Formats: sequence, C-alpha cells, structure tokens
Amino acid sequence: MSQVTRRVDQAGDDDAPAEPRGQGMVATSHPLAVDAALDVMRAGGNAVDAAVSAAAVLGVVEPMSTGIGGDCFALAWRPGDEVPLGINGSGRAPALADIDDLGRRGHHAMPERGILSVTVPGALSAWQALLEERGTRPLSELLEPAIRAAEDGFEVTPKIAEAWAGLAPLLERSDGGAAWLAGGRAPRAGERFRQPDLARSLARIAADGIGALYTGPLAHAIASCARRLGGWLDLGDLEAHEPTWVTPLEGSYRGHPIYELPPNGQGVVVLEALGLLDGLPLGDVDEEHRWHLMIEAVKLAFADARRHVGDPAHMTVEPEALLDESYLEARRDSIGDRAIQDATPGLVGTDTVYVAAVDPDGGCCSLIDSLYMPFGSMVVVDGTGITLQNRGALFELDEAHPNALGPRRRPYHTIIPAMAFRHARPWLVFGAVGGFQQPQAQVQLLSRLIDLGAEPAEAVRAPRFRWVEGGSVRLEEGTPAPVVEGLLRRGHRVTEHAGRGGFGGAQVIRIDPDSGALCGASDPRKDGRVGTT
Repeated sequence: MSQVTRRVDQAGDDDAPAEPRGQGMVATSHPLAVDAALDVMRAGGNAVDAAVSAAAVLGVVEPMSTGIGGDCFALAWRPGDEVPLGINGSGRAPALADIDDLGRRGHHAMPERGILSVTVPGALSAWQALLEERGTRPLSELLEPAIRAAEDGFEVTPKIAEAWAGLAPLLERSDGGAAWLAGGRAPRAGERFRQPDLARSLARIAADGIGALYTGPLAHAIASCARRLGGWLDLGDLEAHEPTWVTPLEGSYRGHPIYELPPNGQGVVVLEALGLLDGLPLGDVDEEHRWHLMIEAVKLAFADARRHVGDPAHMTVEPEALLDESYLEARRDSIGDRAIQDATPGLVGTDTVYVAAVDPDGGCCSLIDSLYMPFGSMVVVDGTGITLQNRGALFELDEAHPNALGPRRRPYHTIIPAMAFRHARPWLVFGAVGGFQQPQAQVQLLSRLIDLGAEPAEAVRAPRFRWVEGGSVRLEEGTPAPVVEGLLRRGHRVTEHAGRGGFGGAQVIRIDPDSGALCGASDPRKDGRVGTT
C-alpha cells in the first residue's frame, strides 16, 4: 500500500499542516487507550484488535463509564464488504425479572441503581465474538495493557478526576463502591490509582477465556453478590448469554449511506431524524433556523423510539417502517416555525466510552462500551473490581410496551456506534457518548460535516444543544447569541445555557475516498486524543 498523507486535528488545538503520519488511526477518550490501540496496530493487529484493546483499557482508566460489567455494540468493516458487520453485545434481564415481583418490593418504577437494575454483562462476549470473526490477535494479548494499568496504576486525568469527585458520595453509600475510592475519596488529577482486584479478574479472563466471567469463578462471584443483595441475576443468566450478529440499519443523508445498529439500540433515532432533515434545506438557512430544524427532528424521532423500540422480539413496529419515505414525509409536515411542545419522552443524559479505529489496510471498527449511568448500578462485586451495569433502569413497567421488563428481555439501549459511507466505502467512523445525547450529537456532527463542510475538529468542538423534553432544550456554553435569541423567539424553552458537561464526547475519523488520507478529531470535552501509527 502506498504511503499517503495523514492529518490529525486534535480538537481544541490549532490545525496543523498536512504531514505524513503513517497508515493507521485511533480516536478515543483517554491517551492510554489510544496508546494501547496503536501498539496493537504497530505489531500487525487490525482495527478490531485495536478497538478491543482500547476498550479494555478504558474500563480501567475511565471506570465510571465502562468495564467488563457493562455492554458493547460495534460495527466492523474490511475492504470487500458491502456493508459493515454489526454486533449487539447487550445483556438481557435475568430470567426471574418480573414486574409483579418489583411491585411487591415496593417499586412502582424501575430502580435506577442497585441490584434490581442489573442486566447480564455483555461486553466481554462481544469482544470475543468480534475477535473470532474479524480479529487477528487473541483476547489474552489484547487485555495485557488493561491488566498493567489496573495492577501498576495509572495517572488520573483532569476531566475524569472531576467526574469521579462528583460521584464519591454515591460510591461511599453503595455496595462495594469503596473499591473505586482512595482513602475514602476520589483520586485527584495526576494521582496514581491502582485496582488490584480488577487486575486479578482481567488476568483470570486472559488465562481462562471469557468463561471465567460467564461460567467460572467470576460468574459465581457475581451470582453470589446478586443473591446476597436480593437480586434476580443468577448463574443460569450468565451461562445463557450470547451476543447477536445483526445487519445494520441503513439510512441516508444528502446521498451518504449512514449505518447504525438496529433495536434494541436507539440508532433508529439518528436515521429517522436525518431522514426528516434530508427533505429540509439545512445548508441554505441561517444558523438559528438550522438548530431549530435539528431540534424538532430529534424530538419527533425520540418520540417514535420511546413508543416503539425495545427487545426486537417484542416490537410491533419494524424500525424500517420509521425510515420509510412516505412516513418521513408525513412526520416532516409536523415541523414548522415554532417549537413542538408535546413530544415528551422525558429522557435524560449519562456517559459511556467510544473508540474509532482505522487500520493500515483500510479496515474500520466503530465500537462503544458502557455501564449506562456513571458506575452503573453502583454495585461492585466483592473481590473482583467488576462494576455491574444498570441497563435494566431503562425498562418500562407497562406489560404492553415493547420495552417492558420481562424474563431474558433486552432493554432499550442508548449506545450507538456509527459509520457514514461515500463511494461505497467508509467515509466517517464516528460516535458520541452521553446516553440519550448520543443521537443528538451524531445528528449535529453530521450536519456540520455534510451541510456546512466543516473539518472534523471544527465539527467536534462546536457547541451543541441537548433536547430535554417538550419545548425544553439546553444549550452549551459558547452557543452564539443569535442562535439563543432565535430559538427563544420560536418558542423553545432554553432551560440552561450550560457549561461543557452533558453534551456528549465525540470521536471522528474521516477517510478520504480518493487518497485514503485520514483526518481525526477527539472531543475536547474528554481527556482523549487522536493517534496515528
């Protein structure tokens, strides 16, 4: 393969002139994860290998966001593929999960935290399946950087330290959360933090394979923890778990095929919103009008997802029906000059980790891992360093709803890796974290990249909105005053002209369809960077 020019834009820094940078690129939210992924590529590994190694490191160095107690979704593409390969690594509710039992325990809504919010951890099985199908390196080798970081410790970065400090009171009151504190407090920026329990768990997985978590000693520890706390999860749930290979949903925006994973994920929100906007002239209106149209499209798409998305086996509306042009045309008629006030899913934001990787052969991986809310359920399994996710918090307690709590059901899921194509090949490998902010951030990124022709760094660091519910929208610090004033005139309730938190951290790699040149950007809202081989 001939040497091509590669350019890295570190969002928040001055743009650098084009210069030779090698042939692989990784963008994610922590420098140690970038380093691990680049080392994998330099040793001959591909984008899938690199993404898995980075994800494992992120579970150590960004523990509030991800870990082997959480879930993973991913898209992978290699030259010769017509479309990306998708994997749904989300775990299911326990077999004993039951709405009536929840009511007998005094709960009239799904608990946000605690053992009853826990679903089966799916990330590890998804990593293994990806590696078996598309990887070139064994999981044991790819876990080595994460094991070292947990055993030897790592320097806590500033933004992670800030988030950690805010969570310390919750960790102190949680079951096992003290494992993530140092002397009763959160570690400060620049301090070295060690997690020997997690190091031992990762080393056991490296030695024994993923069975350690699903049938072996770690599975027994998880089941014992759940039993002690009165949870539903047991060994049978862990043993029964398998990831699912899926065909991505395909949408289109300005002639670009956009790929997202199908439900139980919320990728359909992105595709429906883009489908609505595709019939509107976003590139020909002023900035406040463009923001207004994006907000309205996001509202309508979320309203549909909130009503129809859940475990695919229990959905009564196919996601493709929400992307049908006749349906989009009818929905598009709802978008006017004034803010819609009655699209009220009532959704909230949270955090996750995302990795974009492109290897020297042109292979791509878009991978996202999560515990859902910070530190997930706040349950840390005794002696393992494993924090269990709280994805079950997203279930509904209406038995007729497609997202109803029930045995072995998958909940509505927020994590959505994505790719955009041009000339039948990947053009953008991208994603954003932030729970229900993820679709909103993706729509805003794509509009800037496609409608406005922005460079990746410019698109990533630009201020964003976050629709909350009804006519309420939060605007990030730095939003231009004319945009704020225009949205207020159109009836939007600007509830918070907020700082940089809560608006989603994005990573983007753009691939030139002619030369193959790479241009990456890492969100300044996080501590990450872009790296090249």
